[in-house]
Amino acid sequence: MEVPFSEILSRIAVIDRDIAELNRLKSRLPADRPYSPTIQLTFDKQINTLLNERVSLMELPVLHPPLWLLPKEGMEVSEQTTLLKERKSLLAGDLSVSHPNEQDVINFIREIPKTEVHLHLEACVNKETLKFLYKKNGIEVTDQEFEDKYNFKDLNGFIQVFFFVQGSVKEASDLGYFIDSLADYLRSNNIVYCEAFFAPSKFIQNGLDFDEMVEVMVNRIRQIEVKDGISIRLLVDVSRSFGPENAMNNLKRVLGLKHKEVIGIGLGGAELMGPAKDYADVFKIARESGLRCVAHSGEDDGPWAIWDAVNLCKAERIGHGTSAIQDPELVRYMKENKIPIEICVTSNVFTGKYVRKEQNHPVRYYYDQGLMLCINTDDPDIFNVNLTYEFFKLYRFLDFSIDEIIDLVRQGVLCTFHPEKETLWKSMEEKINQIKVKYNLISEKQTISV
Repeated sequence: MEVPFSEILSRIAVIDRDIAELNRLKSRLPADRPYSPTIQLTFDKQINTLLNERVSLMELPVLHPPLWLLPKEGMEVSEQTTLLKERKSLLAGDLSVSHPNEQDVINFIREIPKTEVHLHLEACVNKETLKFLYKKNGIEVTDQEFEDKYNFKDLNGFIQVFFFVQGSVKEASDLGYFIDSLADYLRSNNIVYCEAFFAPSKFIQNGLDFDEMVEVMVNRIRQIEVKDGISIRLLVDVSRSFGPENAMNNLKRVLGLKHKEVIGIGLGGAELMGPAKDYADVFKIARESGLRCVAHSGEDDGPWAIWDAVNLCKAERIGHGTSAIQDPELVRYMKENKIPIEICVTSNVFTGKYVRKEQNHPVRYYYDQGLMLCINTDDPDIFNVNLTYEFFKLYRFLDFSIDEIIDLVRQGVLCTFHPEKETLWKSMEEKINQIKVKYNLISEKQTISV
């Protein structure tokens, strides 16, 4: 469908105004009121809905585009230069000024290539795909039931949503739809490399074959890499929710695989139900077998839980780690041993154990202390968030500069298990520098010399 250009610009202007107004109102919300978390979630959901609409508007075919948008062949060089300058002034903002337009910051972050490593496959399934799978598999679920499930208020409520999503799968081939949803999310945020958690326990309990599920996912991952150049790797969640014996069984299944796309294990699930120390033997065998090992920790429990994850389980990365700030010695230890923290700002605000507002998130402190960090969404479709907006929140609420955001993108690459991190970052940096020129952050001459 083609739309008049003036209508697109008009709607974008309204969206930008509404986003600015919602952000202003949200910033005035008190942090210490019992009603604050619920209202904050409402603001976040509406802002993200508007952001997604803005992106879709930018992708619409334009009816009778103005001359400056698509200069014609045969024009004088001076005419083309004038038109291109006019086009650039509208389509890309100037981030070199002291207070750039916030929408320009969002656009810049969306355009630059990024990586993400704390991402649950099941929580990337959009509601349309989920409803399709429920219908395909003959399960009746009303729209109200959908909304009620997604209206959770704590970590346990989130886990119930997680099980709800898993309940849509009745055969191994359904997992292909999960991978497709993940790929759509990655494309829309220009994420070029991703490590996603896959939790098999519930599926196995429901009678699905582990090897067959992995085969379906790996085949789709390989097709996506050929088509889009996006690399997806899987970390199998051994999960606290089903106990240490089940975790060991999941590990044995992973050890039987030969796919390069499955690179390790992660410890997720309800943290208070399963201390990391109970899974030390599982992690020991995994490490000795050459698997990468990560653990959710410090999301719903104190810094002592993180100590167990790094000392007993030897976790190579810590997911969330919000309670680490309570123990300066732990912060020093993680810095000295270069143990990254997988930061998930929106997720931590949603679950609300240690953080109620973005402004109070410890990521600013961690960064200033020199810890290795990577920025993630955790569960984009459940929280109605995306990686672009996660980075923007650092700019908007925690005083991260554009240069610091780019540095976090670089750190994100170094936190991955990619076999050639430096090569990956070099290719990403080249593209980032080209985009910086577009937003007047560096000149073309500087780009050439970099």
